[in-house]
Amino acid sequence: MSGVGVDQLLAVLKLPSGSGEASATAVYEAALSWGICDRIKAMSFDTTAVNTGRLNGACVLLEQKMENELLWLACRHHVLEIVLEAVMIHSLGPSKSHDIAIFKRFQAHWPYINQSAYQTVLSDEQAASKVANISDQLIAFAQSQLEEFQPRDDYRELLELTVIFMEATPAKGVSFKWHS
Repeated sequence: MSGVGVDQLLAVLKLPSGSGEASATAVYEAALSWGICDRIKAMSFDTTAVNTGRLNGACVLLEQKMENELLWLACRHHVLEIVLEAVMIHSLGPSKSHDIAIFKRFQAHWPYINQSAYQTVLSDEQAASKVANISDQLIAFAQSQLEEFQPRDDYRELLELTVIFMEATPAKGVSFKWHS
């Protein structure tokens, strides 16, 4: 549960099964035990079928148990994985293995990529014109957030990339890494 000034782990439960019903029941009972059902406005989840199934997904069942519609906040990582998968299948056809050849080639060539030859927003006239009025504010915001604790490395990396893309330099300098 999170809100203004609040981050609270409600429960860590062992579920009897991996079904949407088991997940929805566990979340609902935890919310009931904390007396917060009426305060819950949204739910965050990964995009597996057990959560998103239109009939028996945990999200649908939780809304039914709460007798309230909730804002669905699908994890952006998983949403982007779905988009990337659709692009890859459309472009390259379905994969025959877990090792996708284009990613393996990219990984193998990563050490040979000139990482100092990156382009910023100013490299594209049209993009530069779109951010001209707000670039200083974007940089200031991203740099101020980098001074705050970031609970995930990818949040920090996005802020650093934003600063770099806006043609500034983060406090730690500019570096690009391959995460395997």
